[in-house]
Amino acid sequence: MIVFLHTLLRWWVGLRLPFTSWRVSVQELCGTSRVSGQEVRMLAAGMPRWAAQVGPYFFAGEPVVEKTTQVPVWQLRRHLNQRQASADLTLVGIDRISARLFLGKDFLAMPPLISTWQSVPENASDFSLKRSSVASDLRRVKKQGYTSQLSKAAGDFDLFYEHFYKPYILGRHTTNARLTPRWMLRLVYAFGFIQWLTLNGERVAADLVMKQGRGYNLVVTGVKDGRQDLLRQGALAALYVHSLDHARQLGCTRILLGSSRAFLQDGLTRYKGKWMHGFNQDDGHITANHVLLLRWNRLAGPVAEFLSSAGPIHHEQSGYSALWAFPSHLPLSAETLQKQYDVLKLKDLYRFRILLPGKAPPGFVCPPEVRLIELAAAEKAGAGGIIGLG
Repeated sequence: MIVFLHTLLRWWVGLRLPFTSWRVSVQELCGTSRVSGQEVRMLAAGMPRWAAQVGPYFFAGEPVVEKTTQVPVWQLRRHLNQRQASADLTLVGIDRISARLFLGKDFLAMPPLISTWQSVPENASDFSLKRSSVASDLRRVKKQGYTSQLSKAAGDFDLFYEHFYKPYILGRHTTNARLTPRWMLRLVYAFGFIQWLTLNGERVAADLVMKQGRGYNLVVTGVKDGRQDLLRQGALAALYVHSLDHARQLGCTRILLGSSRAFLQDGLTRYKGKWMHGFNQDDGHITANHVLLLRWNRLAGPVAEFLSSAGPIHHEQSGYSALWAFPSHLPLSAETLQKQYDVLKLKDLYRFRILLPGKAPPGFVCPPEVRLIELAAAEKAGAGGIIGLG
């Protein structure tokens, strides 16, 4: 029943969104580059929340809003084309239907969030043998003595929302925080549980979870009073480890790990990359019906730095792909390129496109999903043409 209601609500929101976006706000943002410190500019169309999602990877601090214009959505493409030369990067956060109707194919399309999953192993030890990066988390959790329980006790939801989920989200995202409405999470709780994490008899973290078929869904996470020291002590890892046991006990075969930002360099995305086996289709009521469109006027300089320090994950017909620029301050050698790729790669990417300042270094053996593209060719193709380069 909950799955049907969730699907119906997402469908209804998707149909309604275009009628709320007949006029689109376009802001001209100015600030300093996160990498080089030079002045950079972004044209950001749509709700400010979308610019706030990408901005921290492009700007060193809070950018200055120099100009705001309201544009009818059917004139948005022409308006952005007229102003494109003044900006290093153009970002449009818009609903999918409006994007298809009013914007062309000269943008790179990103999901606002990506969702991931992992299979449930027969036992955690077998899982750690296959993934050395997870083994240290398992050892630390076992050593510290965390325990975990599923609960639906009276008052648990309000305790979780006010003292775990809310302070954790507000502390993690600060001014960019977006809390899921209480009523929506309470609806999930009606069909789910709170997975409490306990240390020395004290509840220190929790997940709101729900069983969906054979899937164990980690809907949202909370940490007591948003305390960062608990995260540093491995509370997040402990929640993942104990979710394996709970999922197995409930007869689930996969764990839905929840959402994170669609960037290779996002901290939560990189952490989930240790555990994940693949991507889910994001099912947020707003995010699943929106798309982030990126376009650049010039690739070299600030935009290449942005691609290098962020690594946007984008839509492609065959799945998700990633675009990353080789850092200009590193020597372009096969060894360095391999090391960088090994750090950033994620399972289940259809393509991993790497933009290079020159020819591919001799001796580098491309994995099947990797494509090496020279910056000059990528700039000529434009953001919408990147996929056509291989």
